[in-house]
Amino acid sequence: MPLDDGLKARMAEPGFWSAYLFEDDAPDFEEEEPCRAEFDVGDGHALVLDVDLAYGAFELAVAVPGTAEPIQVGWDDQAHFHPHVMRWSELDLLARAAALRDAELRHPGPFLALLARFAVLDEQDDPDAMAPLVDGAFHLVRPGTVSGLRPETREWYELRDLRGTGLLWTTRPDGHPAVDQPLDISIERPLYSLRAPDSDDFPFAAWAALLDRARHALAAVAADPALQDAAVRSALQRCSTARGHHDLVPLARALRTAGFAQPVLLRALEDPVSRAESCWAIEALAGLDQGSLVKRWFGRSLLATARFWELTLTLAVEGRPQAHARTVAADLSDALKQAGLGRAEIGGGTFRQAPGGGSVAEKVMIEVTVRDDLDRGASLVHETLRRHDATDTATLARSGPPYDPVPLDR
Repeated sequence: MPLDDGLKARMAEPGFWSAYLFEDDAPDFEEEEPCRAEFDVGDGHALVLDVDLAYGAFELAVAVPGTAEPIQVGWDDQAHFHPHVMRWSELDLLARAAALRDAELRHPGPFLALLARFAVLDEQDDPDAMAPLVDGAFHLVRPGTVSGLRPETREWYELRDLRGTGLLWTTRPDGHPAVDQPLDISIERPLYSLRAPDSDDFPFAAWAALLDRARHALAAVAADPALQDAAVRSALQRCSTARGHHDLVPLARALRTAGFAQPVLLRALEDPVSRAESCWAIEALAGLDQGSLVKRWFGRSLLATARFWELTLTLAVEGRPQAHARTVAADLSDALKQAGLGRAEIGGGTFRQAPGGGSVAEKVMIEVTVRDDLDRGASLVHETLRRHDATDTATLARSGPPYDPVPLDR
């Protein structure tokens, strides 16, 4: 099974996903033992995820025939992370292939929810094709009453979106794709990846073999003789339209009559947990490009027009109570979250030497993310500062070049 019993039990706990996603309200998992998930795509090719909630460390490795141990491809933590492992198209492909191998593993579901953190996004990635699947994954593993774009999807997109940073995929002399970024200390969202063009640490050949096996699994589905049946082809054509999700039952019936027996795809048509599950099944059966039908079925995503600004609020704290900055940051984060505008957290500070020894805090930097409406976000910052009598001792500016100041009296 791809998920061991320990991880499956922990995933069902209320605090698991808060801890796994590094959310502010995550509980303490100090006593938890590490656990492992293995996602098989066939013939001994698999992705292996090690989860250590106690240390907040998550490591991804690839297993291929002929290797004694899985080979590390990336890891994520809150210190020295290297999470940029794969493109969205590779993540989606591997999730589909793994789902085909295991009747308990649905797509979108645990695979995508757990491994989305190891994706890196660029200008070629279409939010309209991604958002419904990521939403569906988090809806399955973290059910609730959330409507519209899920906050986990938005957070993931912002953290993994490296558009506009000079990200470039190149082909190495050995034919394997690698990812690079200009060496510029002013880049606000730097690339952290083992998959660099000159890397000796990334297992390029093993990764290529994993992807080839996944493509083979999807190609085998599209080559099933039952798909040549006239009734099946007619039903598939109807399901491939913008309103094709209304025609799933006739397709499933035609497939069964024609002798199609792939249980995961039949279930995705007859008993899906989300429309996105049926959608990728139709793409697989019809041999459509990944994401092409997702865009037809779901239309324009809120991610497509989403904007966000990374800002730094510099707060003078000398002479203030020790808890002043923490209180301001917490109140600001609460205000932004309640308004659906973002979040805030302390990011660092500056100190000076005290005359009698030791150090005195001078300033604290609060990292602020504002979503969609910069004016409203800046107004909430101003209101929060005013409540704490700090409007005259604080400045707000862009966190990255050219570090423009953001007026607070708007």
